[in-house]
This record gives sequence, structure tokens and C-alpha cells, in this order.
Amino acid sequence: MKYQVTENGNTVTARISGQMTFSERGEVSGLSLALMRGNQPDIVVDLSGVESIDSAGLGILLILRESAQEKGRKIALSGMTGSVKEVLELACFETLFTFKS
Repeated sequence: MKYQVTENGNTVTARISGQMTFSERGEVSGLSLALMRGNQPDIVVDLSGVESIDSAGLGILLILRESAQEKGRKIALSGMTGSVKEVLELACFETLFTFKS
């Protein structure tokens, strides 16, 4: 899993690529810190570059959600396609996150 964090106005965006799996779980603290560093109220996690996601990847997203909520920020997921979108829908993540097109 690789990520790039950018800021634009009121939004900070993390563009994630590669796999979000058990072997990438160690990346979550760095990603969380990068997303929470600024004061932007809105966070977008762009998953358009993610090739696959497993339960540990879902856990990474839940940790990011919890960190955002603790700071009073909103978090949304975008760019989901194919099997990544299917996994998120099967896990009912649309009830936990805003999905952006």
C-alpha cells in the first residue's frame, strides 16, 4: 500500500494505491497522522488505485474513521471500483462512510 496526501481548501485527500491487506497494516499510523496533521474539516480517502482489499484493509479504513471522528472531522471514500467496491458494499461500509463518486 502506498499513499499520497494532498490538501486543497477544506479537504485533505489520501490517494491510496496497491493492496490494502494484512501485510500493509503497519502503514495505518503514518497515514492517520498525515491525514490529521492539518485542520481541514473534510477527509477523502481515494481508493481508485487500490487493487484489492481484505478484512485488515477494512480495519485500516475503520481506524481512519475513528481518528477522524475523534477530531470532529468528516471522512468519505471515493474511487471504489470492481472487487474493492464489492467488498465495501458487502461489509455495509456505506452505513459508516459517505461514498463519493
